[in-house]
Amino acid sequence: MDIEIREEPDIVHVIVNGDIEMMTIKNFKEKLFEIGHTIDKDIEIDLSHVDYIDSSGVGVLISLLKLQKKKEKNLRISKVSAKVLNVLKLSSLSDVFEM
Repeated sequence: MDIEIREEPDIVHVIVNGDIEMMTIKNFKEKLFEIGHTIDKDIEIDLSHVDYIDSSGVGVLISLLKLQKKKEKNLRISKVSAKVLNVLKLSSLSDVFEM
């Protein structure tokens, strides 16, 4: 998995390439939490190049959403692939995240 970060004046864009699962979760979690804890901006995560996300990946997204809410900032998930959207819908989280 590869994570590209593009920072703009009022938002941070995070582009994820590759699956988010047990083998890649450590890198994913570290990068997202580093952004969440050090940058006081809205975050947009592009998941268009992610074909699979497991429960550990969803858990990281939920934790980041809670962190952003504490800071009164937004977390937006954009360009969600059909497979990832199905996972979010099945877990009733597609309504929790701003998409």
